[in-house]
Amino acid sequence: MYKAQLIKESSLDAYAVSPVGAEGLAQFMPGTWRDVSRQLGLVGSPMDAEIAIPAGAYYMSSLRNMWRWPRPEEDRYNLALACYNAGCGNILKAQTLCDDASLYESIMECLPLVTGRHAAETLSYAPRIREIYKGLLYE
Repeated sequence: MYKAQLIKESSLDAYAVSPVGAEGLAQFMPGTWRDVSRQLGLVGSPMDAEIAIPAGAYYMSSLRNMWRWPRPEEDRYNLALACYNAGCGNILKAQTLCDDASLYESIMECLPLVTGRHAAETLSYAPRIREIYKGLLYE
């Protein structure tokens, strides 16, 4: 699944730079890279695939761990993906606006109230990664 996410993020281009400044295979924003690399004791750039791949996997794991039971596992992973794409602050704001909803679909209903037109990208993010993943399974 993580490879599918990297394909979505950067088309597996270790030197990809997004219009908003995200860098590398995992498309780390500078502040996120600083935090994650500090937590893991890494020295280097998000454009160094050898360290960016495990750093991104660690970051996704930490995001998934934020969304605890009683959510279904698929919702936990989808909420982690939404955090990765839109920032956890925005997803938590959407959750609050939706009366502290627990499930992914319910939280996503309120995301446009938080991120406006940018919500469309996040709403399609997890489904697109799952679609890429299915394609990888049947290659």
